[in-house]
Order: sequence, then structure tokens, then C-alpha cells
Amino acid sequence: MPPIVLLMGVLMLMLVACSDEDIDRRYTDYRLDVVTFMGNDGGARFELLRRDDSTALLLQSDVTLGTSFKVGNRVLLRYDWADHATGNNRRITAYGVSAIVSDSLRYTVKPLSEYLNQMEPIKLLSIWRTGDYLNLHCQAEYTGKSRYFYLLLDSATARQDTVHCYLVNNTHGDTTYHWREAYASFYVGSIWNRPSCRTMRIHINDAAFPARATHDFNKSAP
Repeated sequence: MPPIVLLMGVLMLMLVACSDEDIDRRYTDYRLDVVTFMGNDGGARFELLRRDDSTALLLQSDVTLGTSFKVGNRVLLRYDWADHATGNNRRITAYGVSAIVSDSLRYTVKPLSEYLNQMEPIKLLSIWRTGDYLNLHCQAEYTGKSRYFYLLLDSATARQDTVHCYLVNNTHGDTTYHWREAYASFYVGSIWNRPSCRTMRIHINDAAFPARATHDFNKSAP
């Protein structure tokens, strides 16, 4: 059974006290990345995978996240570098963090046609790959209730050179009110790392650009 998620938009949890400075960098100058929460060890730690196959960075903060954040989950982190050091281990000043849709690629167990009518529209703002994760930033229609929101692999294409994945967004017919911003990150390494996979084609019902129904992610030549 796919996960039921509640898309409430991006609500940032503030992690530091308000500043008396005229300009507060939490609101004017910061980095915003989808990262993996690695646990609390002298402060919350995060793994940052930058675009494509860049080397991972371990980010160490001086704040602690509560038990609602699970180790291994993808989260949206607002932060800045705490110093100008270089290397793969960096200290950061964390300004805020929010839970996002964090899931693994799902496989079809029924004919693909039975899932296609569950692809309700989103407004895609950005889609990108970081290592073994496929991430997206979008707007989705808000209902205030749980829905299905997951990335689905057409199992019939699992061993082909082009694998086809579909973004399922199923509100179960609940009343929609307005569009709200949302982020999601899906672990796709189980398919992406197969030698047979050369292209991952993502199918999205995009209300913003209906003519662009697919987005391809290609591997470099071996």
C-alpha cells in the first residue's frame, strides 16, 4: 500500500531566537536544500547531495531536532555556512527545517492503466536528481486531508534501458481549495543503479506546462 501523506505546504520550523539586528539573514540571505537527516549527535546532522553525482557533504549544526524527524528522512533545510572552511564536513547555522514527502520508488502491482487516472495535476516548479534521489518542488491543490502522493515505476520497464516512472497524486475526490507549495524526495537508487538503466523518464501531469509530460534523466556513458 502506498504511503498516505498530507500535503500541507512548506512550514518552516524556526530553530533560533529572533535577532535584534536590522537585517536578519534568516530571511534575506540563506541556503535552501533538500537533505537527509542523519540524526542528533552533538546537534542535528544532515547529508547534502548536490546536483547529479557530486560528492556528499556532511553538515553539522548546533541544534537538535525532535522525535517527529526520523533518521534517514529527507527534509528541507534552511541554513548558512558557519565558517569558510572547505572539505566534506561542514559546520552550519541552521535557521529552519521542515518535513517533506520522503519516500522510495514504488513498483506497479496492477496493470499500469489502473494507476493513470490517479495522476491528478500539479504545477511543477523544479525537478532534479541528487545522487540516488529524485526531488521535486511543486504546487499541489490543498484539501486539508490525506492523499496518495508517490513515484511509481512501471514494473514492465524495470530492466529496459529507459525506465518509466509516474507521479501519482490522488486526492480521493476530496474538495480542493487552493494551490500550496510542496517539496518531495524519492529514493530511486534501486533502479537508477542498475547497469541496464540508461534513462529514467518521469511522467507528470503538469497543469503549468501540459505539453511537457515527461522529464528525462540520463546516465553518463560508461
